[in-house]
Amino acid sequence: MEIKKILFPTDFSQAANQALPHALKIAQKYEADINVLHVATPYSDDPNAPGYQQLEEGNFKEYIEKSLGEIYQAVESSQKVTTEVVREVAPATGILDFIEEKGIDLTVMGTHGHSALSQFFLGSVAERVVRHAPCPVLTVAQDRKEYRNNPDYQNILVAFDFSEYSKKAACEARDIASQYGARLQVLYVVEQEVHPAFYLKWRESIARELPQIAEEAKESLKSTLGEEGLQDLDVHVEIGDGKAHAQISKFARANKVDLIVMGTHGLSGLDRILLGSTTERVVRIASCPVLTFKLDNE
Repeated sequence: MEIKKILFPTDFSQAANQALPHALKIAQKYEADINVLHVATPYSDDPNAPGYQQLEEGNFKEYIEKSLGEIYQAVESSQKVTTEVVREVAPATGILDFIEEKGIDLTVMGTHGHSALSQFFLGSVAERVVRHAPCPVLTVAQDRKEYRNNPDYQNILVAFDFSEYSKKAACEARDIASQYGARLQVLYVVEQEVHPAFYLKWRESIARELPQIAEEAKESLKSTLGEEGLQDLDVHVEIGDGKAHAQISKFARANKVDLIVMGTHGLSGLDRILLGSTTERVVRIASCPVLTFKLDNE
Protein backbone atom coordinates (compact mmCIF):
# COMPACT_ATOMS: atom_id res chain seq x y z
CA MET A 1 0.00 0.00 0.00
CA GLU A 2 1.55 3.29 -1.16
CA ILE A 3 0.74 6.27 1.06
CA LYS A 4 2.82 9.39 0.55
CA LYS A 5 0.19 12.14 0.64
CA ILE A 6 -2.51 12.20 3.31
CA LEU A 7 -5.37 14.68 3.26
CA PHE A 8 -6.92 15.78 6.54
CA PRO A 9 -9.97 17.98 5.82
CA THR A 10 -11.17 19.87 8.87
CA ASP A 11 -13.96 22.19 9.94
CA PHE A 12 -12.32 22.41 13.40
CA SER A 13 -15.24 20.53 14.94
CA GLN A 14 -14.96 17.82 17.58
CA ALA A 15 -15.56 15.23 14.87
CA ALA A 16 -12.56 16.49 12.92
CA ASN A 17 -10.42 16.61 16.06
CA GLN A 18 -11.22 12.93 16.65
CA ALA A 19 -9.77 12.07 13.25
CA LEU A 20 -6.49 14.00 13.55
CA PRO A 21 -4.59 11.44 15.69
CA HIS A 22 -5.40 8.77 13.10
CA ALA A 23 -3.95 10.90 10.29
CA LEU A 24 -0.83 11.59 12.34
CA LYS A 25 -0.27 7.93 13.24
CA ILE A 26 -0.72 6.74 9.65
CA ALA A 27 1.65 9.47 8.42
CA GLN A 28 4.21 8.27 10.94
CA LYS A 29 3.84 4.62 9.91
CA TYR A 30 4.13 5.33 6.18
CA GLU A 31 6.47 8.36 6.37
CA ALA A 32 3.83 10.37 4.52
CA ASP A 33 3.14 14.10 4.23
CA ILE A 34 -0.06 15.56 5.68
CA ASN A 35 -2.15 18.14 3.84
CA VAL A 36 -4.53 19.98 6.20
CA LEU A 37 -7.44 21.48 4.28
CA HIS A 38 -10.22 23.81 5.37
CA VAL A 39 -12.99 24.54 2.87
CA ALA A 40 -14.59 27.95 3.42
CA THR A 41 -18.11 28.02 2.02
CA PRO A 42 -20.07 31.10 0.89
CA TYR A 43 -21.08 33.37 3.77
CA SER A 44 -18.96 31.42 6.29
CA ASP A 45 -17.15 34.70 6.98
CA ASP A 46 -20.28 36.86 6.80
CA PRO A 47 -20.49 38.95 10.00
CA ASN A 48 -24.29 38.60 9.87
CA ALA A 49 -24.20 34.78 9.90
CA PRO A 50 -25.10 33.18 13.27
CA GLY A 51 -22.05 30.92 13.20
CA TYR A 52 -19.73 33.82 12.56
CA GLN A 53 -21.02 35.62 15.64
CA GLN A 54 -19.80 32.73 17.78
CA LEU A 55 -16.19 32.98 16.61
CA GLU A 56 -13.70 34.53 18.95
CA GLU A 57 -13.62 38.28 18.37
CA GLY A 58 -15.91 37.64 15.42
CA ASN A 59 -12.90 37.39 13.15
CA PHE A 60 -13.02 34.56 10.65
CA LYS A 61 -9.42 34.82 9.47
CA GLU A 62 -7.95 34.91 12.97
CA TYR A 63 -10.13 31.97 13.98
CA ILE A 64 -8.87 29.88 11.06
CA GLU A 65 -5.23 30.78 11.69
CA LYS A 66 -5.54 29.96 15.38
CA SER A 67 -7.23 26.63 14.67
CA LEU A 68 -4.60 25.64 12.12
CA GLY A 69 -1.90 26.61 14.62
CA GLU A 70 -3.40 24.24 17.19
CA ILE A 71 -3.18 21.41 14.66
CA TYR A 72 0.52 22.16 14.11
CA GLN A 73 1.12 21.77 17.84
CA ALA A 74 -0.06 18.15 17.66
CA VAL A 75 2.41 17.30 14.88
CA GLU A 76 5.86 15.87 15.51
CA SER A 77 8.77 17.95 14.23
CA SER A 78 9.80 15.17 11.85
CA GLN A 79 6.46 15.18 10.04
CA LYS A 80 5.86 17.41 7.04
CA VAL A 81 2.55 19.28 7.18
CA THR A 82 1.09 21.86 4.82
CA THR A 83 -2.12 23.82 5.35
CA GLU A 84 -4.46 25.34 2.83
CA VAL A 85 -7.78 27.19 2.94
CA VAL A 86 -9.91 27.11 -0.21
CA ARG A 87 -13.30 28.63 -0.98
CA GLU A 88 -15.96 26.42 -2.56
CA VAL A 89 -19.75 26.20 -2.72
CA ALA A 90 -19.78 22.97 -0.68
CA PRO A 91 -17.18 21.26 1.57
CA ALA A 92 -17.38 17.92 -0.26
CA THR A 93 -16.76 19.62 -3.62
CA GLY A 94 -13.68 21.40 -2.29
CA ILE A 95 -12.32 18.19 -0.75
CA LEU A 96 -12.85 16.11 -3.89
CA ASP A 97 -11.26 18.77 -6.11
CA PHE A 98 -8.25 18.95 -3.78
CA ILE A 99 -7.83 15.16 -3.87
CA GLU A 100 -7.73 15.19 -7.68
CA GLU A 101 -5.47 18.23 -7.92
CA LYS A 102 -2.87 17.09 -5.39
CA GLY A 103 -2.90 13.36 -6.13
CA ILE A 104 -3.86 12.39 -2.57
CA ASP A 105 -3.26 8.76 -1.56
CA LEU A 106 -5.48 8.67 1.54
CA THR A 107 -8.10 10.95 3.07
CA VAL A 108 -8.70 10.89 6.84
CA MET A 109 -11.75 12.77 8.07
CA GLY A 110 -14.31 13.00 10.84
CA THR A 111 -17.98 12.32 10.36
CA HIS A 112 -20.76 13.88 12.39
CA GLY A 113 -22.90 10.79 11.90
CA HIS A 114 -26.15 12.60 11.11
CA SER A 115 -29.15 10.30 10.95
CA ALA A 116 -32.89 10.11 10.39
CA LEU A 117 -34.59 12.39 7.85
CA SER A 118 -31.79 14.92 7.32
CA GLN A 119 -29.31 12.08 6.73
CA PHE A 120 -31.61 10.34 4.26
CA PHE A 121 -32.17 13.38 2.08
CA LEU A 122 -28.89 15.24 2.43
CA GLY A 123 -26.24 12.68 3.27
CA SER A 124 -23.10 14.01 4.92
CA VAL A 125 -19.83 15.47 3.69
CA ALA A 126 -18.00 12.31 4.75
CA GLU A 127 -20.39 10.00 2.91
CA ARG A 128 -20.13 12.04 -0.28
CA VAL A 129 -16.35 11.87 -0.11
CA VAL A 130 -16.48 8.11 0.55
CA ARG A 131 -18.76 7.67 -2.45
CA HIS A 132 -16.82 9.79 -4.95
CA ALA A 133 -13.16 10.01 -3.88
CA PRO A 134 -10.72 8.09 -6.09
CA CYS A 135 -8.48 7.39 -3.09
CA PRO A 136 -9.14 5.37 0.09
CA VAL A 137 -11.07 7.26 2.79
CA LEU A 138 -10.83 6.72 6.54
CA THR A 139 -13.78 8.04 8.54
CA VAL A 140 -13.70 8.60 12.29
CA ALA A 141 -16.97 9.21 14.12
CA GLN A 142 -17.91 11.39 17.06
CA ASP A 143 -19.88 10.59 20.22
CA ARG A 144 -21.03 7.03 19.46
CA LYS A 145 -21.74 4.64 22.28
CA GLU A 146 -18.85 2.23 22.98
CA TYR A 147 -16.81 3.76 20.14
CA ARG A 148 -13.22 2.50 19.94
CA ASN A 149 -11.11 5.50 18.98
CA ASN A 150 -7.70 3.85 19.01
CA PRO A 151 -5.28 5.22 16.35
CA ASP A 152 -2.80 2.42 17.09
CA TYR A 153 -4.77 -0.33 15.35
CA GLN A 154 -4.28 -3.77 16.92
CA ASN A 155 -7.44 -5.55 15.74
CA ILE A 156 -8.50 -5.03 12.11
CA LEU A 157 -11.62 -6.46 10.48
CA VAL A 158 -12.27 -6.88 6.76
CA ALA A 159 -15.94 -7.08 5.77
CA PHE A 160 -16.05 -9.49 2.81
CA ASP A 161 -18.73 -10.18 0.19
CA PHE A 162 -16.73 -12.09 -2.48
CA SER A 163 -16.71 -9.08 -4.83
CA GLU A 164 -13.57 -7.70 -6.46
CA TYR A 165 -14.02 -4.66 -4.21
CA SER A 166 -13.75 -6.70 -1.04
CA LYS A 167 -10.80 -8.68 -2.41
CA LYS A 168 -8.92 -5.42 -2.90
CA ALA A 169 -9.88 -4.30 0.61
CA ALA A 170 -8.59 -7.57 2.08
CA CYS A 171 -5.24 -7.24 0.30
CA GLU A 172 -4.83 -3.65 1.46
CA ALA A 173 -5.86 -4.60 5.01
CA ARG A 174 -3.12 -7.23 5.09
CA ASP A 175 -0.52 -4.54 4.39
CA ILE A 176 -1.95 -2.24 7.05
CA ALA A 177 -2.00 -5.06 9.61
CA SER A 178 1.65 -5.73 8.79
CA GLN A 179 2.56 -2.07 9.37
CA TYR A 180 0.79 -1.99 12.73
CA GLY A 181 1.56 -5.52 13.86
CA ALA A 182 -2.19 -6.02 14.15
CA ARG A 183 -4.46 -9.05 14.14
CA LEU A 184 -6.44 -9.35 10.89
CA GLN A 185 -9.90 -10.93 10.77
CA VAL A 186 -12.25 -11.48 7.83
CA LEU A 187 -16.04 -11.53 8.19
CA TYR A 188 -18.70 -12.70 5.75
CA VAL A 189 -22.36 -12.22 6.67
CA VAL A 190 -25.08 -14.54 5.34
CA GLU A 191 -28.07 -12.24 5.07
CA GLN A 192 -31.59 -13.55 5.78
CA GLU A 193 -34.19 -11.37 4.16
CA VAL A 194 -37.60 -12.58 3.03
CA HIS A 195 -41.01 -11.12 2.29
CA PRO A 196 -43.14 -11.14 5.49
CA ALA A 197 -45.94 -13.13 3.82
CA PHE A 198 -43.63 -16.12 3.51
CA TYR A 199 -41.67 -15.57 6.70
CA LEU A 200 -42.90 -18.44 8.91
CA LYS A 201 -42.74 -21.10 6.24
CA TRP A 202 -39.34 -19.88 5.06
CA ARG A 203 -37.95 -19.71 8.59
CA GLU A 204 -38.84 -23.33 9.32
CA SER A 205 -37.21 -24.62 6.14
CA ILE A 206 -34.11 -22.46 6.11
CA ALA A 207 -33.27 -23.07 9.79
CA ARG A 208 -32.33 -26.67 8.93
CA GLU A 209 -29.97 -25.51 6.19
CA LEU A 210 -28.18 -22.66 7.99
CA PRO A 211 -25.34 -24.68 9.59
CA GLN A 212 -24.44 -26.24 6.24
CA ILE A 213 -24.72 -22.90 4.44
CA ALA A 214 -22.41 -21.26 6.98
CA GLU A 215 -19.83 -24.06 6.75
CA GLU A 216 -19.82 -24.00 2.94
CA ALA A 217 -19.51 -20.21 2.97
CA LYS A 218 -16.54 -20.45 5.32
CA GLU A 219 -14.75 -22.97 3.11
CA SER A 220 -15.45 -20.86 0.03
CA LEU A 221 -14.17 -17.79 1.86
CA LYS A 222 -10.92 -19.53 2.80
CA SER A 223 -10.48 -20.72 -0.79
CA THR A 224 -11.11 -17.27 -2.26
CA LEU A 225 -8.72 -15.59 0.17
CA GLY A 226 -6.11 -18.26 -0.56
CA GLU A 227 -6.26 -17.40 -4.26
CA GLU A 228 -5.38 -13.82 -3.27
CA GLY A 229 -2.41 -15.01 -1.21
CA LEU A 230 -4.27 -14.44 2.05
CA GLN A 231 -3.85 -17.64 4.00
CA ASP A 232 -3.94 -18.24 7.76
CA LEU A 233 -6.36 -15.41 8.54
CA ASP A 234 -9.05 -15.49 11.22
CA VAL A 235 -12.13 -16.21 9.09
CA HIS A 236 -15.67 -15.79 10.41
CA VAL A 237 -19.10 -16.39 8.91
CA GLU A 238 -22.09 -14.85 10.68
CA ILE A 239 -25.77 -15.60 10.11
CA GLY A 240 -27.54 -12.24 10.16
CA ASP A 241 -31.24 -11.69 10.78
CA GLY A 242 -31.36 -8.80 8.34
CA LYS A 243 -28.95 -6.38 6.73
CA ALA A 244 -25.23 -7.09 6.63
CA HIS A 245 -24.23 -3.66 7.92
CA ALA A 246 -25.90 -4.27 11.29
CA GLN A 247 -24.17 -7.62 11.72
CA ILE A 248 -20.78 -6.17 10.76
CA SER A 249 -21.14 -3.41 13.32
CA LYS A 250 -22.34 -5.87 15.97
CA PHE A 251 -19.36 -8.17 15.34
CA ALA A 252 -16.90 -5.26 15.46
CA ARG A 253 -18.29 -4.06 18.78
CA ALA A 254 -18.35 -7.52 20.37
CA ASN A 255 -14.78 -8.29 19.27
CA LYS A 256 -13.30 -4.87 20.11
CA VAL A 257 -12.23 -4.12 16.54
CA ASP A 258 -10.11 -0.96 16.09
CA LEU A 259 -10.58 -0.58 12.32
CA ILE A 260 -13.07 -1.92 9.76
CA VAL A 261 -11.80 -2.18 6.17
CA MET A 262 -14.29 -2.42 3.30
CA GLY A 263 -14.55 -2.08 -0.45
CA THR A 264 -17.13 0.29 -1.86
CA HIS A 265 -19.01 0.12 -5.14
CA GLY A 266 -19.47 3.89 -5.12
CA LEU A 267 -23.19 3.71 -5.88
CA SER A 268 -24.94 6.94 -6.75
CA GLY A 269 -28.20 8.18 -8.19
CA LEU A 270 -31.41 6.16 -7.86
CA ASP A 271 -29.70 2.91 -6.79
CA ARG A 272 -28.12 4.57 -3.76
CA ILE A 273 -31.24 6.53 -2.82
CA LEU A 274 -33.44 3.44 -2.83
CA LEU A 275 -30.98 0.85 -1.56
CA GLY A 276 -28.07 2.69 0.01
CA SER A 277 -24.91 0.62 0.24
CA THR A 278 -23.60 -1.67 2.95
CA THR A 279 -20.38 0.34 3.17
CA GLU A 280 -22.12 3.69 3.66
CA ARG A 281 -24.39 2.19 6.28
CA VAL A 282 -21.41 0.77 8.16
CA VAL A 283 -19.72 4.19 8.03
CA ARG A 284 -22.89 5.61 9.57
CA ILE A 285 -23.20 3.21 12.54
CA ALA A 286 -19.83 1.49 13.10
CA SER A 287 -18.32 1.35 16.57
CA CYS A 288 -14.83 2.15 15.25
CA PRO A 289 -13.19 3.96 12.30
CA VAL A 290 -13.92 2.63 8.79
CA LEU A 291 -11.45 2.57 5.90
CA THR A 292 -12.96 2.22 2.40
CA PHE A 293 -11.32 1.27 -0.89
CA LYS A 294 -12.41 1.37 -4.51
CA LEU A 295 -11.03 -0.56 -7.45
CA ASP A 296 -8.25 1.25 -9.31
CA ASN A 297 -10.16 1.19 -12.60
CA GLU A 298 -13.41 2.70 -11.24
